[in-house]
Order: sequence, then structure tokens, then C-alpha cells
Amino acid sequence: MKIEYITNASFLFTFSDGTTVLTDPWYEDGIYHGLLFNYPPMHEKQRTRYLNLKPDYLYISHIHGDHFNPFTLSHFDKDIPILIGKFPTPALRLALQQLGFTNITECTFDKPWELGEHSITIIKEFSGSSDDIVNETNIPVDSSIYLEDGNGYKVFFAVDNPMQIRHAEQIKATFGKLDAAILAYSGASIYPFVFSHYSDDEKHSRVAQLKASRLQKFCQLAEIIDADFNIPAAGSFVIAGTGYQYAQYQHQACPEEIESAWRNHNLNENKLVMLSTGDALDLASRSTEHSPLALDRNFTQQDRINYAESLADFPCELHRITWPDGLMMPINSLIFKARANVWSAQERLSTFPDTDVVLHIKPVEQLQAGLQCPIYAKIDMKNERVQINTLFEPTEDKPYIKFTMTTQVLIALLLGGTFWNVAEYHMTIERVPDQFDPTLRSLMSYFKL
Repeated sequence: MKIEYITNASFLFTFSDGTTVLTDPWYEDGIYHGLLFNYPPMHEKQRTRYLNLKPDYLYISHIHGDHFNPFTLSHFDKDIPILIGKFPTPALRLALQQLGFTNITECTFDKPWELGEHSITIIKEFSGSSDDIVNETNIPVDSSIYLEDGNGYKVFFAVDNPMQIRHAEQIKATFGKLDAAILAYSGASIYPFVFSHYSDDEKHSRVAQLKASRLQKFCQLAEIIDADFNIPAAGSFVIAGTGYQYAQYQHQACPEEIESAWRNHNLNENKLVMLSTGDALDLASRSTEHSPLALDRNFTQQDRINYAESLADFPCELHRITWPDGLMMPINSLIFKARANVWSAQERLSTFPDTDVVLHIKPVEQLQAGLQCPIYAKIDMKNERVQINTLFEPTEDKPYIKFTMTTQVLIALLLGGTFWNVAEYHMTIERVPDQFDPTLRSLMSYFKL
């Protein structure tokens, strides 16, 4: 069995008889409206090859844009067999069908699906987040896989499905001795760079802490699972375009940092396999083939920052939304309608956070939408009330979270042109107290017309 790394969470698994499974293909850059690029970049010869692959099976772990990428998927035959987990909601299946794919199998979680003499087991989401927070508004959307070759080779791939120590113990108990474990060593989030209440020094401090904790978790999980080979994956990208300045705050570790953490954890250095685009681990020969086309194999943080700066002028869809001069928009009424949709979701879920949500809307020249100055829409999450003013005054002794966005981002959210968790990359956020509330974040996904 051979494991070839492509980029991010995309691998090509080749079983002993030549059967192939391709995972999470994302080879077209500029997702999230022009913000996220694969890093290191892919050599054009490699990109051409991977876009022309004809795998026997395609596995999509979940619907996030760096795993489910419509532009990349457009290169594949519409009748290719696609394997996905049977999620509580059909969002991923419907999205694939809308792209024209006709051969989609929703596999029951945690049960082997036969691929001839081989098998794949799609594993349900371990927990609601990397912080192990699960609540009534966090619907499972992620998955992992276990692959077993007819010749007995066994591989576990966590993708970016958040794992805790107990989950690693569960994997080892369920599947026994593994030949290879592909584990996440970082994550993708807006923390800490979009938070306006952090100073620059504090952002860098939090990045260092987050990077260290993620690397420690990677090493702990690998030690417990105890596979013969451990491959760090699903975490290398760069924020470019209008967000290029955020590259300095990314917490994704560089190769040397991963290797250093592995050594500091006193793990067997022969069990860590660092793969770049086009590299492959052959489980039969226990050897690694290195691609001569791989770019920036041993990149540093500065290399990543430089690449982001080179993409600073990449166009962002959201910030290119324009409006005819003089055309008015009933912004207040639209905000009231979107808030009513959030309230309906709250009533259905019986969820009423004790926090005010404040939308700070700033008009831009391309799309003023009738606004002469910035406005603040303060939403009381315990009732339907919305107050719109030109000044913001916090409610005394009450928590709040303030989202600052342009009219372009607001219109995109209202019309369903973007999702809340994507739009957050195009905002700045202030929260008092400084605590993450996953329930509140999930509820805001209903803020649309």
C-alpha cells in the first residue's frame, strides 16, 4: 500500500492491487472568497497531474471549503464513486448532487465499506471542536477514515476531525496495531488575528501558546496510537488577498517546529514521516519516495509570510461587491428580518444566550446602501429586540460580542452569498468577556434573509 501526499488533507491511497482512493481534493486556490491558498504552493506540473487523476473512489470528509472544493471537483467525472459519511443532515450529499455527481454513497459511520478485497471505515466526528465542546447547536459535520488493505496494511487518517486523548485510545483499541497514522497538527480558525481587543504582542503570544498546545496534542495522540509511521497533515495554508497581513499570526507549525516538538516529546524519530507534495510512503518497502517537484519543502514562518505578501493583490469577491450610485437599501428592515430568523432558530432550539450581539456596519464607497455613517445594531439574544444607533453603548454588566463589517460583507451574509464562519475572516471581532461561545456562533449562521 502506498500513501501519497498532495496538499492539506488530500492524499492518494493506492492499495496493493492498484485500487485508488483520493481524499479531499483542494487544488484550486483562493477559497473563502479569495483568502485561503495552499502552502507550500503546488508546482504546476503537479497541479496538472492531480487535476487529471482518475481515482477509483473519492472520499470527502466534510463540507468545509478546504475539503469540499467545487472548483477542484469540477475536473472529475460526474459518475466517479464518492464515499461520504451518513451525517445527520444531508448538506454534503446535496452539495455534491448540485455539482452534478451521480454516484454518491452515504456510508454508515464506524462500519467497514468493502472496496473489493480492501475496506474503508468512515468514522464519525469525535467531538464538536478541538476544545471538546459539544452543544445543541453544533451539528456533527466532520469525519475520519480507517483503511485496510487486502494484504493487511492498516492506516488511520484523522483529517481535521478534532481528537482528544480518549479518542486515540479508542482508535488503538478498535483497530489494533497500525502501519500509519495521519494526524492533524494544527487547525484553521480566525483566532487570534481578527480580535481587535488583542494587541499585536498579545496576538503573537497567543499564537505561540496555541501552536505549542497543538503540537503537544499531536505528539500525545501519536504516542498513544503507536503506529509504525506518523504523518502530520491537514493544516498548511496561507491567508492571502485582503487578509495577507494575518499570515504572521497563523498558528500552523512549520516543518522544523513539528520535528522539534517530536524530539522534545522523546518519540522515535524514525516514526515521524514529513511529506511534501508528491512524496509517498510505501508501506511494503517501508521507504519514502521524495518528489523533485516539491516546493518550499522546509519552509519557515517568514517564507509563508512572504508568500502571503506576494498575493496581497489577489481579488476578494466580497470586497468587490458594488451598488449603483443612489440606490437605497432598507438596511434596518433587512437586519430585523435576519434577526427574526435567528430568533426562530433560538425558539426551536430553546437556546437564549445571555449575551448581546452587536453588528457594527461600516459603509464603503462601492456600496453605501444608503448609510451616511457607521451604525450599530445591538441584538438582545434573550428576546427579538434590535436597537440600531450611530453609537454603541454596552448594556451594563452584560456580556457582548461586536462584529465589525462592511456593508459588502453584510449584504453577502443577508443574501446567502457567504456563511457566517467564512465571513468572520472578513471582520474584526471584540468580545467581553474574552470567552468563546460555540452556541452563539452557531446561532449566527441563521442570520440571513
